[in-house]
Amino acid sequence: MAGDHRLFTPETWKNWDKTGRSEALQVIKDFIQDDPDNPGFSQPEAAADLSRALYEILSAFLKGSLRREHARPFFAEIINLHPDLASQLVEVSMLLDLENSATDRMGKNREPLMALLKSLETDKLLKERLEIETLGEAGVVKNKKTFHTRQIKVKTKLFYKQQKFNLLREETEGYAKLVTELNQDITDRVTPKSMIQIIRSLIGGFNLDPNRVLDLILESLECRPHHHEFYTGLLKLYPCESSTISELLGFKLNSYGLNGRTGKGIYTTIALLIQANILQFSDIYKWLTPEDSSMIEDYQREESEAKEIAMKIHIVSTKDKDKDNKDKEREDDEREREEMRNMEKYYTNQKVQLCIALLEVGAWDNFNELSRRFPDYYLVSCPPISQALCKLIHATIEPMYRKVCVLPSRLKGTVVELINNSLAPPPAYTFEDVCNTIFPMLCALGPHVYHDPGLMYKVLRIAKVALKQVTINGDNMRQDFYYEFLTVLDEVLLPALSVLDSNPCLAEEIWEVLKVYPYQHRYKIYGRWKNETHAQHPILVKAKARLLKKAKFIMMRITKETIKPVSRGIGKLTHNNPGPIFHYILIQVQLYDNLIGPVVDSFKYLTSLSYDMLAYCIVEILSENKDRTANDAMAISPWLQSLSNFCGTVFKKYPMDLGGILQFVANQLKCEKSIDLLILREIVQKMGGIDTLEDLTSEQLDAMCGGELLRREAGQYQQERNIKRSSVRLKEALLENNLAIPLLLLMAQQRSSVVYNQTESPHLKLVGKLYDQCQDTMVQFGSYLFQMVTIDELSDRLPSIGTLLSDCHINADVAFFLARPLFTNMLNLKYDELRRQDRGEKKLTIEQKKKRYLEACNEVFGPIVVKIRPHFSCKVWEDMDPSFFLTFWTLTMSDLEVPTHIYEKEIKKIDVNPSSSKRKKDTDRLVSLREKLQEEEKRQKEHVERVRARLQQEKDKWFMLRAARSPKNDTVTAFLQLCLFPRCTFTALDAVYCSKFVKMLHDLKTPNFSTLICYDRMYCDITYTVASCTEQEANRYARFLLGTLETVMHWHASQSNYEKECANYPGFVTKYRVSRQEANDYVDYENYRHVVHKWHYKITKALVTCLESGDYIQIRNAILILQGILSRFPAITNLAAVIEKRIEKVKNQEKNRRNDLYVLANSYSGRLKAAKSSLMPETDFHIVPKRTPPANKVVNGTTEKAQAATKGDGKTGGEVTENDKEVKVESTEATNGDVDMKEEKRETRSGRKEGDDKKDSEAKKDDKKDDPKKKAKDGKRTKPDEEDEAVEADIEREGSVVSNSSSSSVKMEPPEGSTRGSKRRKTEANSKKEETAHKEHKRKERSKRSRSHEKSRRSRSRSSESSRHSKSRSTESDSPSAASESRKKHKHRKHSSKSKLAENAMQEKTTKHLSRKRTSRQARVGNSVIMNVETMDSDENDFTLADEDCSVASHENQEPPRKRNPHKTEQKHSRTRSRHTRH
Repeated sequence: MAGDHRLFTPETWKNWDKTGRSEALQVIKDFIQDDPDNPGFSQPEAAADLSRALYEILSAFLKGSLRREHARPFFAEIINLHPDLASQLVEVSMLLDLENSATDRMGKNREPLMALLKSLETDKLLKERLEIETLGEAGVVKNKKTFHTRQIKVKTKLFYKQQKFNLLREETEGYAKLVTELNQDITDRVTPKSMIQIIRSLIGGFNLDPNRVLDLILESLECRPHHHEFYTGLLKLYPCESSTISELLGFKLNSYGLNGRTGKGIYTTIALLIQANILQFSDIYKWLTPEDSSMIEDYQREESEAKEIAMKIHIVSTKDKDKDNKDKEREDDEREREEMRNMEKYYTNQKVQLCIALLEVGAWDNFNELSRRFPDYYLVSCPPISQALCKLIHATIEPMYRKVCVLPSRLKGTVVELINNSLAPPPAYTFEDVCNTIFPMLCALGPHVYHDPGLMYKVLRIAKVALKQVTINGDNMRQDFYYEFLTVLDEVLLPALSVLDSNPCLAEEIWEVLKVYPYQHRYKIYGRWKNETHAQHPILVKAKARLLKKAKFIMMRITKETIKPVSRGIGKLTHNNPGPIFHYILIQVQLYDNLIGPVVDSFKYLTSLSYDMLAYCIVEILSENKDRTANDAMAISPWLQSLSNFCGTVFKKYPMDLGGILQFVANQLKCEKSIDLLILREIVQKMGGIDTLEDLTSEQLDAMCGGELLRREAGQYQQERNIKRSSVRLKEALLENNLAIPLLLLMAQQRSSVVYNQTESPHLKLVGKLYDQCQDTMVQFGSYLFQMVTIDELSDRLPSIGTLLSDCHINADVAFFLARPLFTNMLNLKYDELRRQDRGEKKLTIEQKKKRYLEACNEVFGPIVVKIRPHFSCKVWEDMDPSFFLTFWTLTMSDLEVPTHIYEKEIKKIDVNPSSSKRKKDTDRLVSLREKLQEEEKRQKEHVERVRARLQQEKDKWFMLRAARSPKNDTVTAFLQLCLFPRCTFTALDAVYCSKFVKMLHDLKTPNFSTLICYDRMYCDITYTVASCTEQEANRYARFLLGTLETVMHWHASQSNYEKECANYPGFVTKYRVSRQEANDYVDYENYRHVVHKWHYKITKALVTCLESGDYIQIRNAILILQGILSRFPAITNLAAVIEKRIEKVKNQEKNRRNDLYVLANSYSGRLKAAKSSLMPETDFHIVPKRTPPANKVVNGTTEKAQAATKGDGKTGGEVTENDKEVKVESTEATNGDVDMKEEKRETRSGRKEGDDKKDSEAKKDDKKDDPKKKAKDGKRTKPDEEDEAVEADIEREGSVVSNSSSSSVKMEPPEGSTRGSKRRKTEANSKKEETAHKEHKRKERSKRSRSHEKSRRSRSRSSESSRHSKSRSTESDSPSAASESRKKHKHRKHSSKSKLAENAMQEKTTKHLSRKRTSRQARVGNSVIMNVETMDSDENDFTLADEDCSVASHENQEPPRKRNPHKTEQKHSRTRSRHTRH
């Protein structure tokens, strides 16, 4: 108070006589006239200002600003203004005295101050207030010691001496009047302000103790809490402090605790005072018992007990104590119930009782303040507290509940009264009030709301109404409710459901609200409910432990016979807490797949919430980072297979949401993990009833070629009534989650990349299985969509064909598989539109319908052809027209033929005759089904005729007429690569389609298409095709080969079939004539049989190569293909013997090593032995020419030795590998096996290599002659053994059985006795002489060529192809003497450059060879069957078109290198190294 003067200024003291005195007096009067009835300064602000004014006046007096003669009259006057003013003046004087005593400088002012106080006659007040030392120094008392002694005696008598009656010296009449006044009826006239005046009068009149009066007021409040507003208002006016009230209440609390009395009223009083801010919470809290530390210890002890119980669940005991365990469980349950009933411990806890009182009066904020002193959910875990909080929520939510949940008039629900307290939380009248007021209370309550299930129902019903409005109107308020209620579900409702004992009604009520949310939100809540929430509450830990114990007990007894009782038990356990139960069940299902059926059947009593939780648990287990492969990553893990089977079964049988599992599969595909497609495959198979085409029989495949009704009746195993509902559910889930087309596209992309993404797999078996799974699932899923989803829905979601091919990076086979139904629908719509334009639509003839159909095709497919053209190179369209490409990919088997025999078979099955066992309804259904089948067959036939007419019209422009010297095989190559091969391995039905399509091209007499070349390309070398197939692709490829072999063998079976279906067909033309005066050349029947024999041989050779490779994939695929084509191949006994021998070898090698290969080989071996009776010998298959000795054997006009000599110089349509360098030779002209060679690249050392081979072969023959044992052994062999070994020898030499082995093209060997054969034999002697001379010349030139090897290669690369052709033609006209002349000239030029020498040597050898061939050809011209010629003769005005090489013109389909004798090969390599060393 020593600061600057604020109430008075220095002018006041200067002008004291004039204006200062009156001014100061007026200020004092203003401070004391506010409440003249108040005997003291009860208002703190007024007392403080008055003290300030007195302080400033006294300070001015002490400083000398105010003289003493002026100050004493002024103070004497103001003392008379108020009775307490003298006391106030003494208090201020004491403060100034303390300030003066603290500073020596002002110590002199003490005496004037004391003199002033003495003059005012305030000795009594000074003696009461001042210290004894001060009183003695001021002279107020004469003897300080005597005064102090008397003071002690007075205080002792006053405070410590007891009286016999009325110790407080109070009059009892005053208390009686006070009690009467406090407990009177409270009316509007009785107010706290009037009551406080009465209390003041009673205290003053009867000398009542103020604290005792305060205690009586608190007692009245305790007895009448409903009048709390009156009493709290009175206490606010009563002059008392919070500490005083806390002491009074604390004394009572202690007495209640000692006496064991129940004082509910006092806790209510405390709660009301705290709520009214009269009593500070901190003042009363220190009086409450027990201590916080002891309560926290109790909570921690409860937590540890719960964790111990949870740990005991996982302990496995080997003792058989079923009975003891049941008794123990019963005792534990009774103990827990007893603890719940024992509420005594909560009554003795004053803090718990205070919490209850706070909640009852609506002091929500004060309860939160108290609960924060303890761990989360500790206070609400006490049942009385949680029940009190539930009542508070009931009272708050009641108006909103009555507003949105109206009961019928005849039903009267229990009405909850609102809290009569203006300070309590306001009632909720809107959803915003619920969100802001109710939800925080519920979150604080947590799972302990289970004490009041009725409250849970109220909250859920209000939320259901609110969430429906959220979906309609999305303002901010409702959006807040939408997300806030998720928190309530997560923290309150679902955990509370876990504590309840079986309440399926509440579970269904929760599901009605939860299903409004998408599965993403639901699964997030389920995850927290199952994995996190239980760990936060000891009561949930115990509940989970009890559930798991019961679940284990039930799962140990589940069988097919105990499904009904077990299903009831599982239902009861999962009604309230399904997560842990399902997790345990799914673990058991993964381990034991035989539990799938009983477990799925036992789920029939589950709630909707449990079903949804089951779907989440499945996704959660699939999301775990578990190894999905087994057996060293060679197979899919059994747990994944079992879980996939379980998924398909349970999703089919029960109405579960599929969004989560489908999105999981899509996410896995985005991460390029295709192994989880097994789940989607099982779901589509079981729910949609769509099997993979790989599992269908031949009859079912034929049925799939028919209409929709036939496919449903004969093409599937499942009955429609069993899958109708589940199929619709799957479709709705796909469309609602927008996953139908994305899943298809993801599978298509994964199919293209699975081989590259799985390169880290240690075994190709798994990679192939994943590829097959991706392919099969994609086809299965696409077939389901095309069957269930309307075309309009598909067209809105599926990208265009151009987008599929470019932006989606999808191959043509998949793109057209997806777009084919859309194209078909567009065509049908356009066709119907054109038909409706005609007035007589129903009277149209078949020809008119065909015309309209052709018009529709032109309008629909014209723009599509334009779209697909840019997505392929221009070179492709040089060989085929885009319309043919589109036609091939848009047609299906149902467009090519009608399965009439299947229709007839299904119609015969239908028995429409009425009988006693059939109801009329069933008979009518069968009659209707038969009529529908007949009608569908008729429509299919009309459709096939229309398609046939379309193909007949388009066939002329499919394949272009190429220039004579351009390779004709490009057309067939493009057809095979872009159309046939991609589709024949797509599905089994497509494999059949491809075989039928080739035959259709032949039957249509398609111009510029050679059927022979096409088949020859397919059969000549299938080694690499077989080696590159997966398991399912091998099966499909076998179906394709079987279909083509059926066609080929049908023509081979009889000459009449051949003449009827092949003779004079463009596909069998061997030589086209430009001049119309001469007819084209065609293959006759006998030559065709030779060709077929060659194809069989080629297939045998390729499959034997795969069987002997030792590679798992090749062996498996070869056996699968052999199994698939067993009905048509092998058809010849000696080829079958070769295959059987290799199969037996595989069996011996793979037994106890790779058992799956052994089983396959063993199976095929048995089937092959059973089919031996239907095989035919080679002589019946075709006319076999007589075999000649190996030294004199002539093949195609050339001895075998001559061929061996020229083998290194050139090979027709093949490749020769020497010293790791490839030499390619192109065939330009051939007639009856006489070939004109055009060299592209040659090795000068090839002749030397052949010469070495000849020496080795002669040495080998000499060894055989010298070995008498071998000779004797050979003499004992039978004729069949000799034939089999001859075939095997041919296979190892890569030679042809009856045709030129140096060419993989189609060359027919004429039958024995024919003119062509006799003419050829006449030339054998001349050929032998020429061959001997040629070999001699080669021997002489070998050393020269080896020295000039390096330079000759560089010289050859610089020489042009045209110069070599001109030299070949110039030397071709010379006689054989030209060769000798050339050799003489060559000797004279031996001193020339080495490069020129080497070039002339090669030219000379070619001249000799061509001259010999020309002489042989002139004797047989006109009798040739030409398949490898593509050259024009301008003199004869004709040209020949044929295949250059009957294998596919790509490096994948070339013949693999044949096996050689290792010893012989090592000898050749050693000789080659020695020659390199010498040179």
